[in-house]
Amino acid sequence: MKTTPERFVLGFIKFLGTPLAVAALLAAMVAVTRASEGNWERAALAASIAIACAGAGIGAIWWVRLHARGVDPSERLRAANPDTPWMWREDWAAGEVRTSAKRDANRLTIIAIAWCVATFPIFFIAPHRALRNADYLSLPSLIFPLIGVAMLMWAMRMRRRFREYGESRFAMASVPGQIGGALTGFIRPDIPLPAGQQVALEIECINRTTRGHWHSLTTWDRILWRAEQTSISDSSGSIPVAFMIPADGRPTDDSNPSSRIVWRLSAKAGRYRAEFEVPVFRIGA
Repeated sequence: MKTTPERFVLGFIKFLGTPLAVAALLAAMVAVTRASEGNWERAALAASIAIACAGAGIGAIWWVRLHARGVDPSERLRAANPDTPWMWREDWAAGEVRTSAKRDANRLTIIAIAWCVATFPIFFIAPHRALRNADYLSLPSLIFPLIGVAMLMWAMRMRRRFREYGESRFAMASVPGQIGGALTGFIRPDIPLPAGQQVALEIECINRTTRGHWHSLTTWDRILWRAEQTSISDSSGSIPVAFMIPADGRPTDDSNPSSRIVWRLSAKAGRYRAEFEVPVFRIGA
């Protein structure tokens, strides 16, 4: 399975929730024990780790739940189009799917800042203990603030990309994309790409499964089918999209929240990135 940096970061965050919750509990117990012994320096170090792990764990779980949850269908559109599920979402019904670059960047920024604030005291406590008391066992705790810095740097990269290109829209030529037919349209960034820019396009059919409860929720993306192509931005900076969908492909299916079928269209050119959840259904026999 091919992994892009964005998916690696998301995958890393997804698996932090439960281990961080356990680490927070253990660190809190250590903090209480050290405080009862009058060892306030170690108590402060353990408390910082507990706060960092708890905050990051909650943030990771929140991130996973948002990633796993599909867009809720509109009851009004569902009632008006009972036999056409591709008309149940506002964006699909309008024939235009938007990215969430700004929202994703804001989420990661909040998690990263909370982590950095909680772990900031470790930058001073751990080296101080190592130099004064030769307690080098405290140095591995520096990994916690370093993780926060790495997350913050990635969040800033996402925000810079948003400022450079804005959100992107995939305007579909026809709704929906069809099993045994095609998915066609144009990707239009708010700030257009230069004309003649080469863009790598990819479409994937994914079985997204969700397991566990709020404290141990994990999602798994299993790719059932994938296709790639190269497109060239036109004079307006839009990116033409035209994929043939196999006749034996599985249609979009949100009926079981624990095991969804999702079609994802992605585009990549230099620093530009865009991903869209697109409707692909079987029409007729």
